[in-house]
Amino acid sequence: MPQLGRIEQWDDTKGYGFVRPLEAQAGGDHAARAFVHIRTIEHAGRRPGNGDLIRYETRRDDKGRLNAVGASFVNAGAMRAQARRRNDARATARQRHASGKLQDLVHRLILAGALTALAAGTWLHWWPLAVTLAFAGMSALSFIAYALDKSAANQNLQRTQEKTLHLFDLLCGWPGGLLAQQAYRHKTRKTSFQIMFWITAALNCAALYWLLPHIETAS
Repeated sequence: MPQLGRIEQWDDTKGYGFVRPLEAQAGGDHAARAFVHIRTIEHAGRRPGNGDLIRYETRRDDKGRLNAVGASFVNAGAMRAQARRRNDARATARQRHASGKLQDLVHRLILAGALTALAAGTWLHWWPLAVTLAFAGMSALSFIAYALDKSAANQNLQRTQEKTLHLFDLLCGWPGGLLAQQAYRHKTRKTSFQIMFWITAALNCAALYWLLPHIETAS
């Protein structure tokens, strides 16, 4: 006859333990304990552990020892669903981690390209030194603004408004903002912020391209 019991003294490295009927636990009746192996637990969905409630029947082996057979977790369906959710969450986390690593690589390449272009442009006289100094100064301000906002977020203090960060980025500070995002792992997972950040970076580059002939003429 099926009965309810809790697993105890489970050895996960060997895959077995004991199960004691619920009615025998209050009186500490160890004679009622039955040996239970993981192979006897049907459709487990996860590894058993001490305290797990199972439904099982008993059978004596050739040496007269009591063994649990036909065992299953109580609410096994819910447990299997929980195990699937955990597995799905792990898979999602792995995919997110891989995507994040790719995103970081792309951002670092863009940052390296921007810094190289600024240095090369000054060296080759593609634009006046003032342009590079403007990017350097605003990037420093943007980097500091991101750093302060990250610190405020960690301490639950008043935050820097996102539109302020975007304004610094738009006014030639986006390389510093991008560097701060990588250095402090700040705003890198917020999709709406990233979209607006790259819009401001693109607008800044477009404005520089449009103004460059006028800057060269004036100089």
